[in-house]
Amino acid sequence: MSLYKAFFKIIKKNLVGILINLGITIVILMMLNGIYADNESKKAKLDSYNIYVENEDDSEYADEVVGFLKEFHKVKDNKLTEDQIKDLLYYEQIVAYIRIPKGFGEAFAKNGENRIVNTYDDSMPMGIYISIQLDNYLNALRGYVDQGISVSEASQKTKQSLDITQYVSIQAKEKEANGAFRGNFNYLPYGIISILIMGVFPTLVSFNRGEKKNRIQVSSITTSRRNGWLFAAGATFAMIVLVILVTIASLMGGESGAMPGDVKDPAGSGVGSILFTETWWLAVINAGIFTLVVAMMVSMLVNIPFFASASATAFSNIIGLSFCFLGGTFVPLSILGEGVTKIGRFLPNYWYSTAVTRIFDGGNFADVWDCFALELAFGLVCLFIGLAAARISNEQKQMA
Repeated sequence: MSLYKAFFKIIKKNLVGILINLGITIVILMMLNGIYADNESKKAKLDSYNIYVENEDDSEYADEVVGFLKEFHKVKDNKLTEDQIKDLLYYEQIVAYIRIPKGFGEAFAKNGENRIVNTYDDSMPMGIYISIQLDNYLNALRGYVDQGISVSEASQKTKQSLDITQYVSIQAKEKEANGAFRGNFNYLPYGIISILIMGVFPTLVSFNRGEKKNRIQVSSITTSRRNGWLFAAGATFAMIVLVILVTIASLMGGESGAMPGDVKDPAGSGVGSILFTETWWLAVINAGIFTLVVAMMVSMLVNIPFFASASATAFSNIIGLSFCFLGGTFVPLSILGEGVTKIGRFLPNYWYSTAVTRIFDGGNFADVWDCFALELAFGLVCLFIGLAAARISNEQKQMA
């Protein structure tokens, strides 16, 4: 028990470094929370721009075109001079000047001719986007009118068919809910690696050096009991870190007190939570396995003399950053190059990130067990290397 208490006394000496890494993790989670949520929510909206429309044609078709543009864009229709229009385009106050010439409605009704003129800056893609949008509208409108329905009804049906948000709104809400939560859990490996190395590594190294090592050797405690107490202390610290990080990732994953993935109740209160669902449990198990793997890796570093003499801060930065960049923690696996992913497959972060992707895409245990197994395989390799290194080191000392 004295070794258990001594472990945490030494941890206190490194508390500043641990808290700094915890603070960095929380700040990044806050930043990612906004980025993931914003990016996902934008996918459910059509782009809207400032445009100027001049309608010179007094026809039902022209009025419907103006109404269509007003529904999707911010339309300025007050009378402007040519110089004013040029200035607005130059200073990007508007992205397009659309003129509906006289006779447009008659020509369109007769043979589908599009006489609308769209003036925009050729270097800006927004003007091209609006031209394509207009062409799609007019083609669909012509098709509906040819079926024998009125122009206003045809215009309404055309607007509905071109409004893609009705087809992706449900999926976008799910992704918006899962986006921040997935991002938080995907980033956890950096916090786990940096905090465990800053806390456990220098503590275990100190027990193998100087007066602490000599006192333990001359004491009545056996080697197995010594290792058992240190293992228990390290496991306790790792569990505390895991609980703190999982709690932070879970609480920061929702908005207005609701967790990501919430299903709003019929009363409209929005109360509900992804907590303790299969998705949440799989994400937590994945984080727990990764924490165990990192602990095994730290034990290997402690038992290899060359690594044991290094700085914990250096290890935290080098291992943490390299593993996270190569393993999909900082950069999504989908955009990593083939050469990088070949290296990343040998790291636990890669399989952790792969598991996170599968879990939040609706996967169950059968979909991620192989990722768990490969993470553990890396940890076991590190553990066996560490044990072998410790045995060789002891034999060399006995021979000396």
